[in-house]
Amino acid sequence: MTDTTPSRNKILVTGANSGLGKFIASQIDCDTLTRSNSHSFLGQVQVPSYDVIIHCAFNSKKDVKNYYDIVQDNIFLTKDLCQISHKKFVFLSSVDVYEEENNLYKTSKLMSESIVKNLATKPLILRCSAILGKTMRKNNFRKIIEDDAPELSLTSGSTFNYVLQEDILEFINIAIQKDYTGIVDFISSTNITLQEISGLVRKQVRFGNYEYKTPKLSSEDLAAVFPKAALSPKKNILRYLKDRK
Repeated sequence: MTDTTPSRNKILVTGANSGLGKFIASQIDCDTLTRSNSHSFLGQVQVPSYDVIIHCAFNSKKDVKNYYDIVQDNIFLTKDLCQISHKKFVFLSSVDVYEEENNLYKTSKLMSESIVKNLATKPLILRCSAILGKTMRKNNFRKIIEDDAPELSLTSGSTFNYVLQEDILEFINIAIQKDYTGIVDFISSTNITLQEISGLVRKQVRFGNYEYKTPKLSSEDLAAVFPKAALSPKKNILRYLKDRK
């Protein structure tokens, strides 16, 4: 494990069983909160205090049968975490909050952001685009990379903006050291289509009919303090593929 924790802060990372939370927890010295231990952790007579809480956990299920689970996992959990004694709070949100159409995922993220902005100490909200890394879940990108004959539900013209797990952690460390607060669009320089990705890795892909468009945003402000934000999604994909080998 590579300990990149700045100044040996006491840190709590949520969502440590998968995705970005799992990656961050594997790289730093921290306490972790998962679905299996959250009830006992939050139910302690005296919950520990932390220098930094990095909140990655989020229920992003689309086929929702029990809306209480969404409220409990996203809204109530965020509020409970904000009430733990802490000096800084980092919340991992999504660029999907910029989508024109409302949906449960967007609304849940915005509600959680609102809780963080109003209740957390020195909050930093990172609105991230699509994330590449060792612990990412199987998605359309991984299907293109890993499957022999990829079949997707998305169109060839669907667009994504890719950033790396390691870059997010690096920026979080900088943000802790320099005490950044506010909302940051954590993105690369532009968007890329799935057709361009299939060409990049020389794969024949059977595309579907559903089109997803990542909101067009600028990374210039972020690049001014974090130069890797000026990299293109193509460059980040190549960096990921190189590390993957």
